[in-house]
Amino acid sequence: MESKITYLIAIYPDEDGFFMAKFPDFPDMAPDYGKGFEDCIEQSTRFLDDTISLMVKHRQKLPTPSSIMEIQSKLDPEDGAPVCIVPVTVYPPARTMRINITGKSDVFARIDDYAKKLHLTRSELMIRSTLAQIRDNA
Repeated sequence: MESKITYLIAIYPDEDGFFMAKFPDFPDMAPDYGKGFEDCIEQSTRFLDDTISLMVKHRQKLPTPSSIMEIQSKLDPEDGAPVCIVPVTVYPPARTMRINITGKSDVFARIDDYAKKLHLTRSELMIRSTLAQIRDNA
């Protein structure tokens, strides 16, 4: 399985001032909503990520991402024209990977102590912290 996949989602305005995202490669997936354009994309990315995680967990085959031309044919004409079509990259869960990190032993001791307070392993803490940093600075 690939470590990341980019799907295209269609963004539509909503009569209440919100935005709605539809997932043409996932026809059974309900639309997702956001308060603003960026919020809609962020929420939809999480929703798609969660859906893909469940599909992988249940050993369901992920759809092959459609090209922009293929997406056009999958859109429902009754919805009208989308404001735009946005690429969304998701990271399907994969097997565990071991890596080697170099650092000073006193820093690792601090990390280990803090991880214990949170009932986490060093790896879990470092991964969660790194993902939070990525999310907060994206």
